[in-house]
Amino acid sequence: MQQDPAQHGCWQQEPPGRRAPATRKVDCIHTTDMPYLQDVVGVTPERSSAQGSTRAKTVGTLVKAPSVPTRDGIGKSSYIDGLLDEIRRLKSQNAQSAPSSIRDVVSQITTQTNTSSYIGNKVTTPSSGRGGSDNEEPSEAATLEVRPWFMNANVFRTPILISEVADAAFTTRFRQVISDPEEPQPKHILRLNYAPDKELMTLVKSDIPWPTPSRSRFLVEVALKYVSRRYHVVRRSSIMENLEQSIHNPSWGDLMLRSKLWALFAIGELYSTRSIPSERDFPGMAYFAKASRILGLLDERPGTDSIEIMLLLSFYSLVLNRRYSAFVMSGTAMRMAIVMGLHLNIPESQLRDPDLREHRKRLFWTTYIFDRVWASKLGHPSAIQDNDIGVDLPSEPVVGQTFGADFDDAAYHIANLRLAALVTKTVRSIYGQRNQGDATLSTRVQQALKDLRAWVEDLPTHLQIDNPDSGPKPISLHLSFNQCAILATRPILLHILRTQVASWPSSSPVTDAQVPASAITLSEACIRCARHSIRLLTDSWIDGSFATFDYFYTQYLFSALTILAASSLLDGPESRSDREAFEESARFLSQLRDAGNFAAQEYCHHVDVMKADLDKVYAKRMGLALGEQHTRGLAAEDVSSRFTGVGSAMSQFGPAPMLPAHTTAGMALTEPSLEELLAQPVLDLQFLEASFYDDHQGLYWPDFSTENWNDLA
Repeated sequence: MQQDPAQHGCWQQEPPGRRAPATRKVDCIHTTDMPYLQDVVGVTPERSSAQGSTRAKTVGTLVKAPSVPTRDGIGKSSYIDGLLDEIRRLKSQNAQSAPSSIRDVVSQITTQTNTSSYIGNKVTTPSSGRGGSDNEEPSEAATLEVRPWFMNANVFRTPILISEVADAAFTTRFRQVISDPEEPQPKHILRLNYAPDKELMTLVKSDIPWPTPSRSRFLVEVALKYVSRRYHVVRRSSIMENLEQSIHNPSWGDLMLRSKLWALFAIGELYSTRSIPSERDFPGMAYFAKASRILGLLDERPGTDSIEIMLLLSFYSLVLNRRYSAFVMSGTAMRMAIVMGLHLNIPESQLRDPDLREHRKRLFWTTYIFDRVWASKLGHPSAIQDNDIGVDLPSEPVVGQTFGADFDDAAYHIANLRLAALVTKTVRSIYGQRNQGDATLSTRVQQALKDLRAWVEDLPTHLQIDNPDSGPKPISLHLSFNQCAILATRPILLHILRTQVASWPSSSPVTDAQVPASAITLSEACIRCARHSIRLLTDSWIDGSFATFDYFYTQYLFSALTILAASSLLDGPESRSDREAFEESARFLSQLRDAGNFAAQEYCHHVDVMKADLDKVYAKRMGLALGEQHTRGLAAEDVSSRFTGVGSAMSQFGPAPMLPAHTTAGMALTEPSLEELLAQPVLDLQFLEASFYDDHQGLYWPDFSTENWNDLA
């Protein structure tokens, strides 16, 4: 059957399983020709009858058509009029039967099937229960309606999903909070600073020479030092043996082993380079393209070599700021691990080599960390659920083990993987669109901080940040911890800032009714973690452990400086120092940008517009202060005192306890007022809950007009 282009019609057939009558041809009206159909929402799907009626489907909604249209213009016009009448009737009916609570919404729009249920524009499957844990069962209780944020751009073929958990998305929300309501809202800046596909494809086809023996040894040593500092991906003894064989016999090795060495060359060149001259390519990208040839064919029976290569390529892809590619590769590596059964314990009778058994365990948990952390940065689901994992945790090598040097500190890897699990749990609980059960936002934030505090308390002594023998490993671990704490608490900070901004025309301080003490305590924990991250990153830059192209350290720097920018507007006792720290961190980030760091180039676009918005706020507030000074004859020293806000409101809740000059994030979570807060069964954050439910809004606040989402800034 073919479509008749002259009649602009389409063929309609009965569903399979029925006896089909004579095929008939009817006119089709496309939703692109009828944009008003796309405004229909909230209509319960109905089963089609056998009376010859049709259904028009729009955005998960089925609209009953009153009659079958004819081919002439009159029939089509009456058909459209009938649809419009039906739409108006359904909208009126929905308005009259509006539910009185969110629980009523769920009960009304839940279908009778046991396979899936529609909640607004989301489908909640039976396996997608509460966001707190992979193992929790689904609940019929109310859920927050978090509308997916898609961004249109003419340069791409499809709208781009922007997750609220992303640091760049939070920066956009922050700018929208402090923007002048009389002016157009700030728009999200599209990520364009990454290694382009075309350039990589060109390098894949080019002939890249194998490095000289001395150069290859140097690059592999650098790569092993930086990769093994945080993760267990490859065995050092095996890599060095393979490298020497490739040096003495250039024709040695299959494609898999040589691809692994190419990937290590790429990482080694990356971390041994301090800056990029304008005429040079990005360090290691040619080697990366060479190693990527292995992606053209996936093994039907993957081995550990396949997983190792995929993880190395995923790690390097992040440095290229190709976050989506890195996420896909980490997910592929996890699926390879599942195919191999790495997520399960293998009987010793089937694999007696203790070194290989330990490598399998550690390789799986590194894949787990990559999958969890990469997904959390994008707000995407991970590739495996915790209740599907049955493999033991990493263990310390046995004394006298042949290749014990291949396996580093097991306690570090265990702490790292547990933190990755906490990051995933936090993102799902606070930012997820799944059913959260009866838990309110404040309860979920409270639970996230309890989990993080327990993680700190369980850390071995040698991994504590205040240990005088601490090296790069604990620093990286605690920076990840700080970022998780910031993710858990920055929605609270943003709501407080929003309340503060709303009160700026008035010189009266915010009251306890507007911002309760519990909310301020949580926001202070967020700010302290950001300050601690800035201090750790600055120290790392001074001692040389902050590599110029390190993606994670660059991201932590940007995330923390955004929090300090928000803190500088809260009029607290340290707001001025936070503003200075923000400006210095921005200069730090610009140095990384000028050196060629892709992620820093992206983040500097956000920092530039953020600084411009902050300057407007500072100028506006200073103008209000000077005008008030002129009107009331205030002394110059009284000007700053007129700007009482959340920071000055802190005095209403009693003096803050004295903390050490260098407060760590762990100290911030064990600070007495926060400990008391976390011990409470229910937090007093109704000012947040009311804004969520009264406005029926997303995570941060309600409907930003779609025109502000769909254009480039």
